Amino acid sequence: MNRHLIRRADASFTAWQRGMIFERKIHRVKWEEAPEEIRAPIRRRQTELIEAVTDGPTELVRYLRSRLRLESDEIIEAPPFPRKELTPDEYKDPPVELEEELGAAWKDVLEHRAALASSPLFWLLCHIVWIADGRLGADGVALEEALLSGAEKRERRIRNFLRRTGGLPRVRGNTSVFSDCRLARAWWRFHLADEVNRTTEGRIETGAAHWLFHLHRPSWETLVTLSLKRVTTINQPSARAAIAYHLGEKVRTNGRFNQKDVEAIATGLARVSLRRSLDHTPLDELYEMAVSP
Repeated sequence: MNRHLIRRADASFTAWQRGMIFERKIHRVKWEEAPEEIRAPIRRRQTELIEAVTDGPTELVRYLRSRLRLESDEIIEAPPFPRKELTPDEYKDPPVELEEELGAAWKDVLEHRAALASSPLFWLLCHIVWIADGRLGADGVALEEALLSGAEKRERRIRNFLRRTGGLPRVRGNTSVFSDCRLARAWWRFHLADEVNRTTEGRIETGAAHWLFHLHRPSWETLVTLSLKRVTTINQPSARAAIAYHLGEKVRTNGRFNQKDVEAIATGLARVSLRRSLDHTPLDELYEMAVSP
């Protein structure tokens, strides 16, 4: 992906997302109480997007390029897509096997480009290519089900689109791209699972770690939120390996785990990091120390 293209389109992307949704914290009134001069332009822009989706791939791609101020023939480099087409259900909630397939296909492109893969705009640009190629469906019916479905109200449908195609950082913060954008989420789960495999020298294999990260969506969201906002020490590879180890132990003994388990492990690792470097602590010691009082 051309970084210059991302830099050039960033302001347009931000302005477009800002104009597509009603933010109560900004307007300080409910939608029903907002004056018509505020609501009418938002309704018009939302209707334009919904119509572009239902008109099919060609019109949606034209619409997105115009909003990002890209020429119709401007080349966008996107990671190769390993399947001819995803069903709407596969796109909205990729099974672990599909996530592994996507992650493996994109590994060479994204493995050492974390900043790129953390960008909502990057994933929207990729979506433009994939939609044009028919990867999300060949008609407006499939695109509507993949990108808008799950809500009746227009505002929520629009937010679904923005979240799924890249993320909605204005509302959800930096966690959105890792959690709300399905294809970005697939990549990050695979990438971190592969990192666990390397860190543990194969004792926790990529597939096993990926299955754990995929198993319970609320726990994945908790892990992402802690990593970005509260317990940043767990971004170290050894810490993520310890998290995978203890989640695996939870499944082995209890058959499941939840968000509180993730928080407890992260808190234990943060406590350890106050006394010694996580990356210089042998993994077996780290596993034990992460859950010690």
